[in-house]
Amino acid sequence: MPPVVSVIITSDYAVGSPQSRNDLRDCMVALSRQDVEEEIEFLLVESARLEPAFTAELCRILPSLRIIASVERTAAALKNAGAVAASAELVALIDADCVADRGWLRRFLAVIREHPEVSAVTGRTYYASERLLYRIMGLLARSYLDVGEAGYTRHVAINNAGFRRSVLLSHPCADGGPHMSLLQAEALRRAGHRIFFDPRLAVCHAYDGWAAERQIRRSLGYGVIKTRLIDRRVPYASLARLGYLSIPLFAVMRALHGCWNCLRNRRFYGVAWYELPAAFMLAVVASVMELPGMLRAIQGKPLDKTAFR
Repeated sequence: MPPVVSVIITSDYAVGSPQSRNDLRDCMVALSRQDVEEEIEFLLVESARLEPAFTAELCRILPSLRIIASVERTAAALKNAGAVAASAELVALIDADCVADRGWLRRFLAVIREHPEVSAVTGRTYYASERLLYRIMGLLARSYLDVGEAGYTRHVAINNAGFRRSVLLSHPCADGGPHMSLLQAEALRRAGHRIFFDPRLAVCHAYDGWAAERQIRRSLGYGVIKTRLIDRRVPYASLARLGYLSIPLFAVMRALHGCWNCLRNRRFYGVAWYELPAAFMLAVVASVMELPGMLRAIQGKPLDKTAFR
């Protein structure tokens, strides 16, 4: 039987470290436990050479796994290569450092079948920890697309999303650096496609603490400016053309937007009302951490050395 969905697994950071291998193992185990009875195609798309012993281990975890060696280097290009190689009409994307809830794939299939007008489905990403820092940073970094209950959204998180394959091929994941998904989402919206958010399409994202957060924030800041320099139709693109003056303006807007997301979404990410002052403070800190990335984008320079692709 042909597969009903092709699941594309990629890594958006450097591979080869013990932690990255552990993350990929956990991802594969979760995918092997999905509660879907229909035929599924699993594709791991990677440019780095994986050790034969590790490859064999992954195939033992997920016997139907097909590993595709790609010449592409960036995370977006690897995802696009997977979409080209996929054989199903539906495509689900998940990053290698994400562990899908057991009903993740079932929910995607249900939504895309129940809503013929929907071209892409995206879900909730969270950090699994009791630590306040982890819960707040998950809220700040991941809840921008969260509309609370199931419903339409204008954003898509490509670490946890599904598409009609024809749509993804026509509107591929945006390349040009990490955290460029806004370009794809805006292109989809302008073409008349609808994006649906379902909180039950949930994945637990690995989180390595404050050291990783600095890289994430620098990359996010870069993407905030770079996407608007690439596409003048993206909201607030005119601000990016103010040059260096745009950096404090975007930083203030990012801090305020983070605080707003904390107010509207805190309960979905395990943040209590009395923890909101800490969340507001970290929203400001996070926006300040994005400044170096914004500066690089304004200067037309690539990001400093980073583990992200």
